[in-house]
Amino acid sequence: MSAQHAVGIDLGGSNLRAARVELTSSTIEQHHREPVGEPRDPQTIVAKVARVVERLSPGAPVGIGIAAMLSDREGTVANSPHLRWRDVPFGRLLAARLGDRYPLTVTNDVNAIIWGEHVAGAARGCRDVLGVYVGTGIGGGVIANGALVEGVTNCAGEIGHTKVRWDREAAPCECGQRGCIEAYVGGSYLLARIARETGTAGTPADVDRLAAAGDPWASALWAELAPLLSITLGNAVSLLNCERLVLGGGVLSRTPALVALVKQHMAETTNGPSWGPLSVVQAELGDDAGLVGAAHLAATTRPSPVPRP
Repeated sequence: MSAQHAVGIDLGGSNLRAARVELTSSTIEQHHREPVGEPRDPQTIVAKVARVVERLSPGAPVGIGIAAMLSDREGTVANSPHLRWRDVPFGRLLAARLGDRYPLTVTNDVNAIIWGEHVAGAARGCRDVLGVYVGTGIGGGVIANGALVEGVTNCAGEIGHTKVRWDREAAPCECGQRGCIEAYVGGSYLLARIARETGTAGTPADVDRLAAAGDPWASALWAELAPLLSITLGNAVSLLNCERLVLGGGVLSRTPALVALVKQHMAETTNGPSWGPLSVVQAELGDDAGLVGAAHLAATTRPSPVPRP
């Protein structure tokens, strides 16, 4: 395989997606998707990922974006609520399975996604970017001065686990703490609340349509949640002073009324000098963003690649 190719993998709580990417044009040349399924113990998932890599690539760099909080640059998963993993040396296990033929990079899934948007999507040409994706959970990625911000333990950008409440009544989060914004606006929590309060299996998109039509319950729910998300985003933008905020994920892509409320509140929750130049845009690349971003990250010289056992 040419040096202009790499494999990008998006390992989420529901699906395993992978692609061979032509790096010059960011074109996906071969694509694979399958459910994560059960069981999802580390050895089973490592074997599944390895089979996909071997099918797509005879030795090209491999980048993996995983839905998890990482604790180092070797791909150790500190906590992945949706995979139900804690303290799993995923990078080392996969490196042992693949052998020396595959240079391997592991990052958080939203880091890969926002890098994909930076390379080929909604953040092209921007040097300071915050990406926030609200899907099953809430994830974030930060680009500062044109570089991905990883943090000291490769855990930067975990905006879903910043706190919006910290009293005894704060909602419990699957990360093990309370009061995280994800526990209020994350998709799995929203679905549970909608079912609990309406007795039906509605979706955030259903609530959004009802709110836009003036339904009192739906309007009240969005009026409660939009300020919490806007406080989270406004504080992050005030801290980072980024030029672009990219919003994406299955919840925000289907709830325009909620997004409009969040933007309205952000004018109050963001400091003036940071709000003025900020552009708030929707993600462009959809499910391909993480694949493109992970492939490009894998092909870039990394300071701490996953070591071989």
